[in-house]
Amino acid sequence: MNKALRILAAIFFAYIVQTTVLTRFTMLRMQPDILLCVLVVLTLDGDRYKGFCAGAVTGLLMDAMVGQLPFLYIIIYPLFGYSAARISPALQSRLPRAKRADKPSASPKRSGLPATLITVALLSLFYETILLVYRYLNGVDVTLDSIGRMLQFALSTTVAAFFVRFYVRFCLAFPIRRGGGRQSPTGHPEVN
Repeated sequence: MNKALRILAAIFFAYIVQTTVLTRFTMLRMQPDILLCVLVVLTLDGDRYKGFCAGAVTGLLMDAMVGQLPFLYIIIYPLFGYSAARISPALQSRLPRAKRADKPSASPKRSGLPATLITVALLSLFYETILLVYRYLNGVDVTLDSIGRMLQFALSTTVAAFFVRFYVRFCLAFPIRRGGGRQSPTGHPEVN
């Protein structure tokens, strides 16, 4: 329950940043999708159920925020959460491990950063492709500028994912004191 609340807090604060701060800030003339980045980082452990549920919450928030096409985000974001939970562990197992300079005898350490960035880039390209097809079906011409904007969106969201990774780790690792009162040196509440 405690971890679920932390996940919801991470999604909610990213939603606040997406709707308030990033409307005034752009990267490469594009507004990165912070919620997609949070969703991918949350699903790095490969838990598909958690990815789907976090995607559903994110989709509900996005439908409430944007709402230009009803129920688009409530369908897309749970699929993104599920897909990210499938893609990230597969990429982590295929990417080379980083050598540890401090302990040469220790086993190499896996870094989730390359898998996170690749997954965010793939999902943001898929998202923009869906929107590009939607625009084309509505009669808007698809030009090279449209494809360039799609690539710019993927690049800005991937760059944002590098920084969002630290934010999500902070949210999930933030200590919460249980049981009021003083703490003993072992970290457990003292009982009088």
